[in-house]
Amino acid sequence: MRHLRTTLALIVGALAVLPLAAQQNRKSPHETVSTVLGDWRTGNRVTVVYGRPYTKDPKTGAPRAIWGGLVKWDAAYRLGADEATTLIVQKPLMLGTALVPAGAYTLYLVPSQAGASKLAISTNVGKWGDPVDETHDLARVDLAKEALEAPVDQLTISVDSDPSGSGTLKIRWEKTQYSVALKAPEPQLAFPQSSPTATLRQRIGITDIEVVYSRPSAKGRVMLGGNNPYGQVWRTGANSATRITFSTPVTVEGSHLDAGTYELFTIPAKDQWTIIFQKAGDQWGAYSYDAKNDVLRVTAKPVELAEPVETFTIEFNDFRASTATLDLVWEHTRVPVKLDVDVVGALVPKIEAAMAAPGKKPYFPAAMFYLDNNLDLAKAEAWMDAAIAEQPGAYYMVYRKALIQAKRGDKAGAESSARHSIELASKETGPAKDEYVRLNEALIASLK
Repeated sequence: MRHLRTTLALIVGALAVLPLAAQQNRKSPHETVSTVLGDWRTGNRVTVVYGRPYTKDPKTGAPRAIWGGLVKWDAAYRLGADEATTLIVQKPLMLGTALVPAGAYTLYLVPSQAGASKLAISTNVGKWGDPVDETHDLARVDLAKEALEAPVDQLTISVDSDPSGSGTLKIRWEKTQYSVALKAPEPQLAFPQSSPTATLRQRIGITDIEVVYSRPSAKGRVMLGGNNPYGQVWRTGANSATRITFSTPVTVEGSHLDAGTYELFTIPAKDQWTIIFQKAGDQWGAYSYDAKNDVLRVTAKPVELAEPVETFTIEFNDFRASTATLDLVWEHTRVPVKLDVDVVGALVPKIEAAMAAPGKKPYFPAAMFYLDNNLDLAKAEAWMDAAIAEQPGAYYMVYRKALIQAKRGDKAGAESSARHSIELASKETGPAKDEYVRLNEALIASLK
């Protein structure tokens, strides 16, 4: 029953995107065939939903030539009528030589008179007619072809199972049968990686950075200056070259680098490292490294560590509002690479546009950003006033208004706001009350 409910849900989901008017305009009968490969309780249910056209013309009743006639050779055919034919598998399945993950797909046929006929498995589901868009093809597999002794008047698709838990998808029409084997994927053995792959994600300002790298361990060896010689290009990790992605332009050790994905290479040396950002090329190691593909080279000074680090590590440290360091750490060495992002240049135009646009305004975060970055403090104060007007009891906003006034040199205004914040905070309970009373009293003391 669970298998059936899941299958029905997948069918409904796959066809839901098809307009109702199109479903009502069907010209041929429709059928759902469903078979479990293997044990009925634990096996893989395979379902095909398709329209079943006849050999005879539905309007005139005249016989039609199917293969090479109605269905053209070497051209995509919807493998049915009306809606595109839908395949649903509840578990991963080998369909011929293709691994098909669990889910819903579209099937269409590319028959050939001389060469191998193909069955296409497409991720473009819920379409009407021929869903031909090769960019959505998961795979195309070869079909076996054989002649039938007796003609089949109506397109017929079946899923046959055998005692081994495998099966066959068969397509019959006129005097031709196409077929392809179905079976469970071979179990995959998973072995531990000697240099595990790691993915590191970090935001600096409003810039998202991702690093994907493999992490070798020293294991008693001398790595930097030994196994990884000084003066030679290193993949900066193990296995595939390390990849780093920036969502916005950044400045690396004072040099501009556009947003994008790069491969990160280095040339270690005892007193200075060269840091290389190269066009991403899916390189294994540094064996095919070519300096002509370098986008940027900068240098960084290594720092000696008192305690050794066994496993190569990339990490981010020393955060400020718009800066951080990308640290390359291994054995007794840390190489800090300074990164800067232009938060102000990127965000101020967006803030100004948001304030000029109709609708709700981000008064409080915009005021805080201008305060933190020492921008137009008159605007920051006006925006903070607007935020307080929306939430009159927000003592924490009133405290920030006092900070803005203090930075503008308005000591009297700052003291007045701070005392008002204390008055509002005193009505609260819990640790926030004590914290904001303390913060405001410290601010008042600093104004003397």
